[in-house]
Amino acid sequence: MMSDYGRLSIEWCDVCDKWKNNMELVLHGWIPSKKNSCITLPNGRTVPSINYSRWQYKARKFVRDTWLRTPIIEPITIQIETNCHNDTDDLANTVLDILEGIVYESSQQVREIMVEKRKKKHGEDYETVIRVEGLD
Repeated sequence: MMSDYGRLSIEWCDVCDKWKNNMELVLHGWIPSKKNSCITLPNGRTVPSINYSRWQYKARKFVRDTWLRTPIIEPITIQIETNCHNDTDDLANTVLDILEGIVYESSQQVREIMVEKRKKKHGEDYETVIRVEGLD
């Protein structure tokens, strides 16, 4: 498993127009899987690793510092395009975790989530584009 927690850089491409709750966010670097980053405690309980927790904190901080609005309250759709080779469900869960409570209130609002994977070209960095659209 590849995990380069230190290379995360994030770019905010488009913050909502005046009338719609739309956004596009680009994550550069490997997106770790929460499930695959867990450690098991002696009591059998699993918790995210410290590296995953640091990555998630950094990603959520960026989203919080950039999304200068209240969370969307209506239903939403999320589109994810990536060249990372994560499992699609793990990738979707990680993205939902970093946006929930900041961009939208609850994952119960997500009506549709699409994940499109493409092959990483030689020399190309990992990149994930996330689009959130509020439904009227």
